Amino acid sequence: MSTAIGFGVFMILVSLWIVDVSRRTHEIEGMIERADLDAATFYLPLVVVLAQRIEVVSKANLVQAIHESQVHPISSEALKLTHPFSTIYLYLGLSKTQNKSALWVHQERFGNTSNLALLNVSGDLALDMTDETFCLGLSDPQSVYCHHRLPGQTHEF
Repeated sequence: MSTAIGFGVFMILVSLWIVDVSRRTHEIEGMIERADLDAATFYLPLVVVLAQRIEVVSKANLVQAIHESQVHPISSEALKLTHPFSTIYLYLGLSKTQNKSALWVHQERFGNTSNLALLNVSGDLALDMTDETFCLGLSDPQSVYCHHRLPGQTHEF
């Protein structure tokens, strides 16, 4: 009888521990996603404000520019930012080493290229551009960044 009661108490403690571990895992995943979104929110104005030209390019033009070596683009469009000495592409893609899609940054600077996964994204990328503004939207995590064209910046869509 005492063995059965002891086993029952043990099972209750194990189930409480499992629930706590699961809750903490979800909290940590949420904090990581929030930190990634905060980093992306900080990064986007830095590269967009300094851009001389802001363009929306097709997937075919993106693949031709980045040569799809490390990252396979999955979005139908990409954002191209042209700076005085560099070109930056923002797009959704999958790498050979990651199993989740991400918002990728492909940068060409002085002949050197780099790829960086900025933010894991489960949803879609939306690029909306008018003569005065453009907005980059993500559906999951839900985020929208809008930029008003500055003097000297050109847009093409």
